[in-house]
Amino acid sequence: MKFISFLYAHLNPQSYAHALILMLISGFLLGISFPPNHLGIIAFIGFIPLLFSIDYLQNLSKKKQILSLYLCFFVYHGITNWWVGSWQAQSDPFLIIAGIALWLGHPFFLMIPFLAFIYIKKRIPSIYASISLPFLVVAYEWLHSLTDLSYPWLSYGYTQIYHSYIVQIADIAGVWILSAFVIIINVLLFNLLNFHSKTIKRTISLSIIVLFLIVFGYSYHVKRVLQEKSISAPTVTISLVQPNINPWQKWSGGVFSQVEKHFQLMEMDSQSKPDVYLWSETAIPFLDVETNAHHNFSYFMNRNKNIPILSGFAEFVLIPDYQKESLAKPYPLMPGYKYYAHNAAALIQPHNSVPIHRKMKLTPFGEGFPFSQDIELLAGFLEWGVGISGWKKGKIQSPLVLRNPEGRIISYIGTVICIESIYPEFVRKYAKQGASMLAVITNDAWFDNSPGPMQHFAISQMRAIESHRCIARCGNTGISGFIHADGSIQAIAKPQSEQILKADILQMYDLTIYCLYGDYLPYISSVCSLFFLFYAGYKGKVRTVQFTHPFKETSI
Repeated sequence: MKFISFLYAHLNPQSYAHALILMLISGFLLGISFPPNHLGIIAFIGFIPLLFSIDYLQNLSKKKQILSLYLCFFVYHGITNWWVGSWQAQSDPFLIIAGIALWLGHPFFLMIPFLAFIYIKKRIPSIYASISLPFLVVAYEWLHSLTDLSYPWLSYGYTQIYHSYIVQIADIAGVWILSAFVIIINVLLFNLLNFHSKTIKRTISLSIIVLFLIVFGYSYHVKRVLQEKSISAPTVTISLVQPNINPWQKWSGGVFSQVEKHFQLMEMDSQSKPDVYLWSETAIPFLDVETNAHHNFSYFMNRNKNIPILSGFAEFVLIPDYQKESLAKPYPLMPGYKYYAHNAAALIQPHNSVPIHRKMKLTPFGEGFPFSQDIELLAGFLEWGVGISGWKKGKIQSPLVLRNPEGRIISYIGTVICIESIYPEFVRKYAKQGASMLAVITNDAWFDNSPGPMQHFAISQMRAIESHRCIARCGNTGISGFIHADGSIQAIAKPQSEQILKADILQMYDLTIYCLYGDYLPYISSVCSLFFLFYAGYKGKVRTVQFTHPFKETSI
């Protein structure tokens, strides 16, 4: 009791300055709990200082509420995503500006569910208002994954990626259920500190223990089932080719030598004869019209002795001048024609047409200006200096079919390009369409020597868990590796090195609950959030809350 009283006394703010300090503490705790730090357990207490601060702030002006929440999420974003500006000697100025703008602007988005929570908490009793917070957070995280301005990188569920006996519940409802779990535990612990009644405290303590036991038990069961399935599942042998090419020089010339570097690495591993080689995002830049526009990859097959290659490439689409198409530009080498480009992936294999995946989720402000596909005035509004902005979005999502030399299908590969991997709904559709594995190709070299590439790899681990699909992941400079269906790492390549990594990848076909039903939890959360907001608005009465020590709330 003395310990709880001590926590209460030091967490319950007595001044606005104290409330700001608590917000900064929450931002710090949440930040250090995020990958690649293995401190995810801290996320279960990370929101508690924020919740105590909110109890004080709800009686203050809206400006003070916004400022305090902004500081919290400014710290959280800063610790987790400071690397987005690249900050390398060769970094493009626009990339640095974009990173700073994201750091300054993103906290406003992250605070929105907590502003809604303050609104509800001022109008209905605190214990009932606390029920709304998991719904608000999950609904908003999901909404934040929609549209061209989406950026769901910092979902709180990712804090648990390294806790194997917690994270498996993601196969039920995606990363969203983990975010809900993190918030629920924080709310329960907050109420445990706030209530005086021993009966209520025992009930809350028991609830926390039971929730963790259920999660641990379910995760243990899932891992055991996956282990049993792995005994009889067919495999495909994949070799990742990590070329370690300087990204700042990638688009300035020497494209044939870049492609040749891949073949040289493969020749050094000539004894290995995989079913397919996996190259990174845009490993094939613009070579010529025959290759990039007409998809004639015969040279690659001849050079590689007919072993298939799944590679990222810059696809050019040529159209006549009179044809209207957004993002199309004049093509100087062919008068009367213009072109647009896709960030694409091609499965190059002998005696078959080349199946292609065109990237459907573009990096906001990095690969194009948001909504420029639909509003032509925005096209070309911002383009950064390394020459890869202004891609056109793909429209069709379908697994790429891999065949053996006899023509028999041996894999359906759900191909994911870079930031597409941060969208749970996008990736789970591949499993629903019959993909037996996932391939993630990326070029995270812009962010080498920062937490960014490993965070991106951790997010791929979450996609494996949600879908129960093994993943082969190839990056230009890393992080390249193989991920089991339970999210554990099968093998990983040394980053920023020239390397080939080979593994047998299990082909899985069963569908998880999340693959079958998708984002049902965010839908439910959205409905519940609207209910709480409308109920608070129409039925609630604005309350001023004071606290009397040790644990009694008084409404005035």
